[in-house]
Amino acid sequence: MTEITVIIADDHPVFREGLRQVIETDKQLHVVGEAVDGQEAIATILATKPDVAVLDVDMPNGDGFEVVRAIRRQQSPVEIVFLTMHKDERFLNAALDLGVKGYLLKDSAVTEIIASIKAVGAGRDYVSPVLTSYLVNRSRRAAQLAGEMPALGKLTPTERRILSRL
Repeated sequence: MTEITVIIADDHPVFREGLRQVIETDKQLHVVGEAVDGQEAIATILATKPDVAVLDVDMPNGDGFEVVRAIRRQQSPVEIVFLTMHKDERFLNAALDLGVKGYLLKDSAVTEIIASIKAVGAGRDYVSPVLTSYLVNRSRRAAQLAGEMPALGKLTPTERRILSRL
């Protein structure tokens, strides 16, 4: 059984402590650090080099999206799980566009939280089952766009990134 190291970043101390206790009920998961805001999350990820970072989207001094961008610039191999209250499809799509592997709602069951960390730690994606309709919508839009504009498939990743920012 391979151990998965985890850091938790959330600005609410009671939630963070409860999450730590939930995670550490599984012998395969080990919390190696905690952070109260975005800047501390970046520093903790770079210092501890965890397998998985569980991030809140809304944090002071850098939200979850800013943390992901910063650690990607540092080429950190950490995988990300967003644990958030945001059920909005735009947040999910933005997270997936950044390469976030897990997107989980804060009202998820304990077993789902552990399952998401293990899945992401093993290199798989995990999205809360209540959000699957958003994934279907995303897939349909991508297929429709590919049909309407087949040349988009020939763009390099850099060209796609530039186009998405436009």
